[in-house]
Amino acid sequence: MRSYLEHILGSFYAATGWNVDNHYANLTASSRDLLDFELPSGFILNVSSLPTGSSASSGTLKNLGGVVDGAISYFYSSPQNILLENKLRSESVDLTDFLCGYHQLHLPEPAEDPVYREMWRGGRRVDSKYSLLYGKLYLPGNTLESMLIRQFTPTDQIVVSAVSDKRIQNGGALMAQLQHNSGRWCSEMIYSSHEALLGFRGLYNFSVDSHLPELPSGIASIPGLSASSLLFQPQQSWFSAGGEIYYGALNKAAGVSIGLRYATTSSLVGTPTTTTFTLNPVMGQMSVAYAVQASTSTSFASRFDFNAFSYESNLTLGFELWKNKNSRDEIDDFIVSAPAITDRSGDQSEAKTETPETLQPEVTAEGADTTQPISMIDDSVWKIRVATDSPSVRLLWEGRIKAFLFSVGADISLHRDQGMKTFGLELQYAA
Repeated sequence: MRSYLEHILGSFYAATGWNVDNHYANLTASSRDLLDFELPSGFILNVSSLPTGSSASSGTLKNLGGVVDGAISYFYSSPQNILLENKLRSESVDLTDFLCGYHQLHLPEPAEDPVYREMWRGGRRVDSKYSLLYGKLYLPGNTLESMLIRQFTPTDQIVVSAVSDKRIQNGGALMAQLQHNSGRWCSEMIYSSHEALLGFRGLYNFSVDSHLPELPSGIASIPGLSASSLLFQPQQSWFSAGGEIYYGALNKAAGVSIGLRYATTSSLVGTPTTTTFTLNPVMGQMSVAYAVQASTSTSFASRFDFNAFSYESNLTLGFELWKNKNSRDEIDDFIVSAPAITDRSGDQSEAKTETPETLQPEVTAEGADTTQPISMIDDSVWKIRVATDSPSVRLLWEGRIKAFLFSVGADISLHRDQGMKTFGLELQYAA
C-alpha cells in the first residue's frame, strides 16, 4: 500500500502533467510493485485529511513489539486547489492507483506549452510556479525530514530533500535533483551532501508505435462510426534506454548502470506487458524482468538475477488477483441498446442490441459517443511472492472496507520449525 506522501506526490504530478514513468529510477516500476512489495510490520494506523485544496496533514501511529512511535506530516501546494483535481479520500480513491500492483505505464508525450500556464491580470502576469512543500516529524526520536518540489516550466523542475538526525554524520544530509522531462527524453542531475555524491541519470524513449485495432464485424458498417469513437484505445509500444553514473568524492567510489525497457499499453487491445534489462558492470550484477497484465483482474511478474563474479542467481515470481464487486458474469450479462439511427432517406432503422464485446457506446446519427464506460469497482487484491533464494512465501491482502483501506501481510517460512516470520496490519483513513 502506498503511503499518503506517495499518493500526494502522484496527485501533484498528475495535476501538473509530469510523467514520472520517464524517470530512470522508475524503469522497473511495473515488475517491482509485484515482486518487491513491502509487508506491514506490527500494527500501523494512518489518519490523513485534506482541509483545503492546497494543504493536507497526516498522522501515523505504529506499534511493533510493544514499542509505540509515530509521525506527523504536513503538505502545502501552490497554486490553490491543485490537489482537489484528484480524489484523495480513502472511500472514493481508485484502488488501482493507491495499492501497489501492476503499474500501467503512460505513453511518453510532448510537454505542455508554457503559454497555457500563463495568467494575466491588468497587463501583468499573476500566475505562480507549481510547488509542493512537505515536512515530517518522527516521534519520539525527533527526526525531521522535508522536501520541496518546484516546477519552473512544464519540462523543468527541482527536487530538494533533507533529513535531520543525530545518528547521521554531520547531523543530517541534503539532496538536490535538477530534472528535465521533455517526454521523449528525461535527464536528472543529482547532488547529495552525504559523501559529497554527484550523479547523472538519463532515459530516452524511441521506436514509438501506435495503431488502432480493426473494428469487429458488423460495427464497421454503421455510418459515422470509427475505431476512435469507440472505447477502443490504440495499441501502443515503445522502447526505452537509459543509464546512470555517480561518484562519491569522500569515499572515492564510483558506480554506473544501464537499463533497457520495452513496454506495451492499452488493456482493451492486446495485453499490457513490460520487459526490462538492467546491468551494473562494476558489481557484475544483471537482472531481467517481465511483467504482464493478463486480464483486468490478474497480473504476473518474474525476475531473474545473476552475478557474473560470484555466479549467484535468483528467480523471483509474483502474482496478484483482484476481487471485484461487479463480477465478470454480471458484466457479460449487461446489455447495451443503441438508439435508432436515421439514414439518408429519413427512415429509421430498428434499434440494435449488442453486448459489450461488440458494441459499448450509444451512437447518434452524427456518430457521437454518448455512453459512459462500464464502472468496475475494485474491492480487494491478493498478492503472493516466492523466490529461490528464500525458503518462504510472502502473502499480502489489501483492499477497502467502508472508508478504511487495509493491508494485511505475512511472510511464511517453508521450514516447519520457523513458521510465520512476519505479520502485520495497516489501516489508512483519509478525509
